[in-house]
Amino acid sequence: MQIVIAVVLGVAVVSLAIGLVLVFTRESLAEDQLAQYQSAALEGRSPDTEEYQLAETGVVKSAVDATGRMAERTGLLDRVENELEQADLPLRAAEAIFFYVTAVLVFALLAFVISSEWIVGVIAMIVGAVVPVAVLKSRRRQRLQRFEAELPDTLGLLAGSLRAGFSFQQGLEAVAGDATGPMGEELRRVFNEVQLGRTLEDALEDSAERMESDDLRWTVLAVRIQREAGGNLAELLDTVAETMSQRERLRAEIRTLTAEGRMSGIVLGIFPFAFAGILVVISPGYLDALFEEPAGIAAMIAASIAAVFGFVWLRKIVTIEV
Repeated sequence: MQIVIAVVLGVAVVSLAIGLVLVFTRESLAEDQLAQYQSAALEGRSPDTEEYQLAETGVVKSAVDATGRMAERTGLLDRVENELEQADLPLRAAEAIFFYVTAVLVFALLAFVISSEWIVGVIAMIVGAVVPVAVLKSRRRQRLQRFEAELPDTLGLLAGSLRAGFSFQQGLEAVAGDATGPMGEELRRVFNEVQLGRTLEDALEDSAERMESDDLRWTVLAVRIQREAGGNLAELLDTVAETMSQRERLRAEIRTLTAEGRMSGIVLGIFPFAFAGILVVISPGYLDALFEEPAGIAAMIAASIAAVFGFVWLRKIVTIEV
């Protein structure tokens, strides 16, 4: 058993190390692939996509491909791919799922080997499963929020470019050259798609879908209507930008007023599990009755359901849509 654990742990550590190297060294896949297709189109050759596949050992590549096929059957692959794209993490969905499972396995096995307590391994597995997902969702949420926050200023700059005599596409291209962060990345991707033959409105609409931005969807809709009906586009963009700024100020005020409730939900949600972990470390065996006796197991299930329900209910109370 010790040999099996050591072998599994070694394979998991190597796979996890490969995943970390890819995350911190690989550039954005979408931008690189679009740039490569654009370069290939200009040179009249077929794009080379081999460099975007895993160049590691065949065992790892086979494991990643198998993971991708299983995730695709359940629909998980598309969801993970969307979230990775929104979080701007340079991993394919199959790679992310494989390395996620590997990391959970490493953490649980290390905890079990060090403590020799199965309950510690179970807690470590739960923590290892929750933390990467929470980090991904936090990074994704922060990037989407930054995009929304940068959109009004971008529209204001675009309106100024239109007043200076630029066309809509020229003004947007000029703004994209100066923009940074998620907005700059998305605008540059939009123009890469335009150079490959897509219309500007369609590329912007896809960007709005990709970033889940209702504000950008409305902006694209307004631009489409203006193209058909005519009117002053610069004034229209100024109005849209001002409306977005007012809504963002209202959101900030609501976040301030609900900060205490959101923090209470986080503390109450984490406390039972954190306290149980502390008890296991300080006094091993103290909670054994909860996992061995039928009454203890029933109490644990009921308490877990009540804790999750209370956390969701409290979060729902302090979530106000604007």
